[in-house]
Amino acid sequence: MPPLTAPPPTPPAEIRPAPPMAAELQDRLLEAYDWGRALPDAPKGPGATAHRWLQAAATFDPRQGPPSNPFPPGAAHREAETLRALLKAPRVRPAARLAALPLRQTGTALALWRWGQTQVRDGHFTPAVRRAWEDRLLTGGPGLTRGYALRHALCWALAEQDEARFAALKGRADEAAEPVVARFQRLFGLLGGPSPVLRLWTLPGLDYRDLRLDQLGAARVWILPAEEGPLPDLPADVAWIIPSLDAGLDDRSASIPGSLQAEAKALESRFREAGRTAHFVPSRAAFQDLGLAWFPVLVDLDAQGRIKALRMGDAAPLKP
Repeated sequence: MPPLTAPPPTPPAEIRPAPPMAAELQDRLLEAYDWGRALPDAPKGPGATAHRWLQAAATFDPRQGPPSNPFPPGAAHREAETLRALLKAPRVRPAARLAALPLRQTGTALALWRWGQTQVRDGHFTPAVRRAWEDRLLTGGPGLTRGYALRHALCWALAEQDEARFAALKGRADEAAEPVVARFQRLFGLLGGPSPVLRLWTLPGLDYRDLRLDQLGAARVWILPAEEGPLPDLPADVAWIIPSLDAGLDDRSASIPGSLQAEAKALESRFREAGRTAHFVPSRAAFQDLGLAWFPVLVDLDAQGRIKALRMGDAAPLKP
């Protein structure tokens, strides 16, 4: 009789991760949208219809009509139709219809954000309607669109120098938004006062000087990174300051480090060839310390060199 032996151990079953939940997939789509990356495909099964609505909200052209409604009859279908009706007839009682719009679906909030942002840029909203649109987004939807709406509202409160609006927004902001609100608090403090001093590097030349904005010899200062392609034409009364695209340099350094030399030299070559002048700042910290966190920024100066107006981010014109 052969000796008894123990049977070979059973190999452990392969552990497969559970498929992501619908809410997690929507979070991934919102993150991809925020970073400008390709959007993930819609899942199958539960949550697929809501995901398709969110995809449509992230990709539809706000100037060409509302996104299609993918929902079967029910509450979600009615919500989507309420949004679609608003977008089809935006001039009909907009404030009341905005207040009544449900935002239970993430896609509804994102579509409302993208549509309203376009309406503001195109000049179709009155200030009252713009504030009603911002307020609706601030009170519903995912954190991403609430953050967008808060930034938008703060930019416009600053541009209009509306301290009452700023105080109301500050009072309703949660703890996570405190750093953003603090930036705008600093910017309100600049209004009516002397312009700050920045270390500016000349283009061309790349020589640095510590100057106030009013020492640039222009009534307005345009702060925006330089995109590829031809340099934009700017009015004669506008001085252009170009923040670095990468910028980790200390804003008081006396030299541009090797990591930023290529960017600086490329800008210098472009401006020399075009016969143009501007100033380069190889540091984002210089602007962030002032509260200038979103570009473009347009600074208007009065005859004494004081800051008369600040228009930043969502409230800045596309061209000065």
